[in-house]
Amino acid sequence: MRKLLREPLIHFLILGATLFLVFDLTGETEQAGERRIVVTPAQVEQLAAQFSRTWLRPPTSDELDGLVERYVRSEIFYREALAMGLGQDDPYVRNRLALKLEVLLDDLSAEAAPSDTELADFLATHAERFAKPARLTFRQVYLNPERHPDPAAEAQRLLGLLRSGADPGVLGDVSMIIPGLDAASPAEIARHFGEKFADALLDLEPGHWSGPVRSPYGLHLVRVTQRQSARQPALAEVRDAVLAEWRDQRRREAKEQAYRRLRERYEVVMEQESAAPARGDVVTPQAQAQAGQ
Repeated sequence: MRKLLREPLIHFLILGATLFLVFDLTGETEQAGERRIVVTPAQVEQLAAQFSRTWLRPPTSDELDGLVERYVRSEIFYREALAMGLGQDDPYVRNRLALKLEVLLDDLSAEAAPSDTELADFLATHAERFAKPARLTFRQVYLNPERHPDPAAEAQRLLGLLRSGADPGVLGDVSMIIPGLDAASPAEIARHFGEKFADALLDLEPGHWSGPVRSPYGLHLVRVTQRQSARQPALAEVRDAVLAEWRDQRRREAKEQAYRRLRERYEVVMEQESAAPARGDVVTPQAQAQAGQ
């Protein structure tokens, strides 16, 4: 008998009988519409388009019939699986369906284009998101402290030469450091020279050589030639960015509101573990010792 129960054919027959019983019990309570599968021309066109993208040619008549039949087969299996509750305890299925609903809510939350007044109010409320940073154009001469017995004195000597009109290209120590940047923001300058160097440049007067300014590499003599102060742009200048941010925030707000409305339809109960073991439970000495601590 045990050998017979291990046969794959017996397993198949038992599974088939179980499915037949489930189908028979659920079939009587189903609505007629749940047994009806409608294949629209748009769905057929979509199947044909997917085939064409894969095979770089349109499907033949027989191939298209096969695609439709495959779609119907998938739909039948999907409905029967839902009816049998096969996806209830499957986290992959649950997460996929939840993600599809979130995407659907994204689509439904798309709103008409806002007016310029709405965008201007949004820009004023979130000014820090769209502020234009300061911009600096500068040239630097590098001094490696390890190559000079008195780096400070050498820096002052070079600074005097530069202020006298010496060519900065022939002064300083050779290195792979870039000689300067054009119209760079403090963040861009910091990527090359460090944050402290970038902050120090904001305090330098444009038009003459200053320093030395310290960076992680050593000392620098710097001449700022142009400086653009940080400013708040007009709406016309950043309209596309403001519109994108406005739509993103409205989408998130609409999704949250939709979730809250759905949440109100459910009662969530957090079951608490019982402090005392149920009758018949086995309590180990270790558990008793931990409970007494």
